[in-house]
Amino acid sequence: MITGYKLNGVLLRQISKLVFFGLSLSFLPVKAQRMLIGFKGGANFTQASVTEHFSAFQYTQVPEEDQTQKEYSSIFKNTAGTQFGIDASFEFNNVFGLSFEPSYAQYRFGYKNQYKWESSEVLEETFEVAYDHQHKINYVELPLFLKFSAGSGKIAPYVQAGGFINIMHNASKSTSAEIIDEASGGMEELTGDNNDVGIDNLLNKYYYGLAGSAGIAFNLPYVRIGLDVSYRKGFSNITDENARYTDVRSSNISFDVLDDIQLNNMQFSLVLHFPVNFSMGATGQGKKNTRYVVPYDMRRFKDEGKRGRRRN
Repeated sequence: MITGYKLNGVLLRQISKLVFFGLSLSFLPVKAQRMLIGFKGGANFTQASVTEHFSAFQYTQVPEEDQTQKEYSSIFKNTAGTQFGIDASFEFNNVFGLSFEPSYAQYRFGYKNQYKWESSEVLEETFEVAYDHQHKINYVELPLFLKFSAGSGKIAPYVQAGGFINIMHNASKSTSAEIIDEASGGMEELTGDNNDVGIDNLLNKYYYGLAGSAGIAFNLPYVRIGLDVSYRKGFSNITDENARYTDVRSSNISFDVLDDIQLNNMQFSLVLHFPVNFSMGATGQGKKNTRYVVPYDMRRFKDEGKRGRRRN
């Protein structure tokens, strides 16, 4: 039987092998290679997947209905995060390539829970607190993809598959509370203050998993513009199990501690690519030493333009 720790270790080794394999390929002497460097940026949405629940609150007598359970927001109901970075693509031919996309990304997710006190003497006397917990984690992302393109025309769809390793930069948590007090002689609804606290010490430094993406590239004379959608499936626990109960601020403010969580993240990005080595462009009908802008022969464009003007 494979334990969670062994499984995570196996996945990390496989991702490391993929990174090493990809970097090795970039040094192979392959014909018709193209290298492009560009920028990417956009928005992302995160879904927290809980593998085990924990709480700072313990009942002396378990009620019939436990209202303290956390209710996590679905992926598109969480606040959008952002990502921006560099996209380096090395294409061995018109179909197969390698893409390394280091970036800086903010993941955001939240959940709600509540606590309720009822008087054992007067049923109408209750005190209820509903908490809204919001988390922000800033990562340095290091994803590596194997890329498969469908053709080399002006419009070229593609898919990618690979893995990623994220390095946490910092993280914070804010909690807002809505209080309904019917125990003080009359109903009163209050809204608690936001409490934004750092939680770097409660999270693991590294986070890793598998990733895939699909997109469409528009090849223009001097730039390649791409629209990309990627999905990252996390396999490691973001929470440091040994530090779960060590932060007095977060547990006392909201009477809560972090669960064991894996993050799934969907990113929507705009990509701008610029060719680095023009001479490694696609084959064309131009003269020798003609500079190509991936993947077209610019001389062919000029000739077609001249023919069009002659016809007019």
